[in-house]
Amino acid sequence: MLAKPLLFCIPIAFLCTFEAAKILAVFPFETPSQCHVLTPFLRALAQRNHELTVIHAYPECETVHKVKYIRVEDKYRVFGDFNADDFLPTASKWSVFNLFSTFMIKIQLNVLQNEEVQNLMNSNATFDLVILESSNTDALYGLAAHFNAPLVGLATTGSDWSIDALVGYTGSSISEPMQPSGYRNGLTLFEQFHNWAYISEEWLMLQLLYLPQMRQVYEQFFPHLSEPFEKIRHSFSLILLNQHFSLGQPRPNVPGVVEVGGFHLTGDVPALPQDLAVFIEEATHGVIYFALGIELQSKDLSATTLRMLLQCFESLPQRVIWKYEGEPLSNVSANIYIGSWLPQRAILAHSNVKLFITHGGQLSFIETAYFGKPVLGLPHYFDQFRNIDHLTRHGLGISLDLNTLTGPVLTAAIEQVISDPQYQRSASAYSHRFRDQPMQPMQVAVYWTEYVLRYKGASHMRVPVYNMKFIDYYSLDKLLMIGGRITLLVILVVFAFFKLNPLLGLFRASWERLKWGQAPMVPQLK
Repeated sequence: MLAKPLLFCIPIAFLCTFEAAKILAVFPFETPSQCHVLTPFLRALAQRNHELTVIHAYPECETVHKVKYIRVEDKYRVFGDFNADDFLPTASKWSVFNLFSTFMIKIQLNVLQNEEVQNLMNSNATFDLVILESSNTDALYGLAAHFNAPLVGLATTGSDWSIDALVGYTGSSISEPMQPSGYRNGLTLFEQFHNWAYISEEWLMLQLLYLPQMRQVYEQFFPHLSEPFEKIRHSFSLILLNQHFSLGQPRPNVPGVVEVGGFHLTGDVPALPQDLAVFIEEATHGVIYFALGIELQSKDLSATTLRMLLQCFESLPQRVIWKYEGEPLSNVSANIYIGSWLPQRAILAHSNVKLFITHGGQLSFIETAYFGKPVLGLPHYFDQFRNIDHLTRHGLGISLDLNTLTGPVLTAAIEQVISDPQYQRSASAYSHRFRDQPMQPMQVAVYWTEYVLRYKGASHMRVPVYNMKFIDYYSLDKLLMIGGRITLLVILVVFAFFKLNPLLGLFRASWERLKWGQAPMVPQLK
């Protein structure tokens, strides 16, 4: 178990020194992007001599020395059956949320039904801290209570109102939707009302479709816990957000929410393969990098779209690096470099790369900002719309619809962004603002993680959401006070009107008599 902390800090490193802890990390998504985020964090904690056990689902991921891994198999074929078209913005929001709920339930069952995980739960193992992906993994929160350890969340795709609610922050309830497609950023009364209705619908879907299923899974695998599901959901000591205020809309936070956006960008930029380095450096007119991420891959595009993209890229004076995961395309011109795996950080770091055509996933969004590259955004679902919107509103590029995209539109957009120097100036300014931080994001993440360890869960940082009464949580007492004052004012005005109305009538009658030379009416005293 965790030894007694040594109460002193090293000012140069900004980190406090204390004995190593036993940490359980749970990251159930079978996505390389989550692996890219988590691995540097695990390495930083391991370098601090913490003893780490990691439950993960990555089929291929760099391992960290002295870290114990439990690989979770996808027995429900969650990612094998994943169809990006089911999550298009044109789909019904309720059907998307229902599919999403089923998707997340299967992911968590993959973890909780795993034999090694069950053996770990039934053993005498103890942990000082549990770190897990906090986004939509509610049933897994019970692992912290099971091991009687503080709970730290890592929101790898940033925050939304449902994440904030876990730590008692409700200020984002009209500004940070779970599914940004269809959300409006305007400040008019109509747009604010639209956003309120939009997020209220998300709240209903969460309560009616998602949480009841999560509660059933929790009660099935953690029947021995005395804490109800609702309390477990609000037991986070800390949530680390993979975002930064300089990249989007500034927001207030509660103490238990810390921004660490870009913390995966540690160490030196990896070197480019020799052939790719030559391809970039010998490009007279610069290079365009095109990648659609992991969930939606270039090989999944229709033959018509692929042909359109190929014809557009071949007609450009720039060279194009295309992340393409399927069978090699035939008859590709010499100005196009195709690879199924590409070192994105190394490519974006090169000064001869002039444009990034991206889906706008969280890591691509952060790396675009860090390396200061103009963009053409092709968002497909969820946080991608929010990320591309941030970039376009700050002048870094243009957003297009991949489903209706045509060759002439794409060519014109590429020429516009590359030829107008204002896009590059905006990207450079965006990058400088993001990089200007007092501490490296990884140092911030490690410091606050160990802070929770030092103070045994740091209960003094928590907003006591679960223990708050309904009236206090929604500030109904303040609303009742305001409503009472307004009601009292209205009553006084109405009372005064009815009391003064006879006198006003008498005054009007007396005025009329004076106009005609008659004696004014005098009220008789009783």
